[in-house]
Amino acid sequence: MRVAAALMSFALPCLAATAQAAGWQDLYQSSAIVTGTVATTRADGLAQCLRDVLVKVSGNPALLDDPRVDALGGTAAELVEDFAYLDRQSDMPRHDEQGSRDRPFTLIAHFAPTKIDAALAALGEQPWRADRPPLLVRITVRDRNATFPMTADADADERQRQALLASAERYGMRVVLLPKDRLAVGAAPPGSVPLDGTLTWSDAAFGWVGEWRLAWQGRDIAWGITGVSFDEAFRNAVRGAMGVLSGHAEAVSQH
Repeated sequence: MRVAAALMSFALPCLAATAQAAGWQDLYQSSAIVTGTVATTRADGLAQCLRDVLVKVSGNPALLDDPRVDALGGTAAELVEDFAYLDRQSDMPRHDEQGSRDRPFTLIAHFAPTKIDAALAALGEQPWRADRPPLLVRITVRDRNATFPMTADADADERQRQALLASAERYGMRVVLLPKDRLAVGAAPPGSVPLDGTLTWSDAAFGWVGEWRLAWQGRDIAWGITGVSFDEAFRNAVRGAMGVLSGHAEAVSQH
């Protein structure tokens, strides 16, 4: 399984090398969690993968809710080069219905680049093939009990860190988190773009509130999301940054 690279810290040179080695072909792969391996759940999973790939390849978050993409979902299987399943419970014995229909799998789909590019052209879009700068993530988390900065190595933010990395993989972006001992120095890798923000738990909103800001080409773009899981909050942050960097800033605040 090819994985979109995420850069955790400068102290991990192997990960840095992997991040640099990732090619544009990796943008044409996505995954979805499905139940069983039957054709009906596979069709729904492929449709979800197709939507993510169209957003990731173009860099345009507006395609996330474009009804024209809904129509394309029915033809997702025709755009796939190959797919595979990973058993999410491979370490657990099979029992009852989970031996077949009800067992969860990760469906991994790799789409044909030429077909995806053609689908984007039909939508008035094109692949975003420019080098994608890494995002230097500088986010402060405020939960019910504490306020802390997200770092590459603190235990308090491990779940949020994993969610951030999953979001970066989903949208073909690279993220950088500084270790605790480098926060005061503020060192950043060359060419990185700071993504600043706060992630705050809100009882009133029944979820997390994310507020993000990114400065790019003389503009300071702000967006956010309210009342969601922190997984969706980080997807909103990375997706928005991707939209700004790819030239789709007008679509960021709505997605």
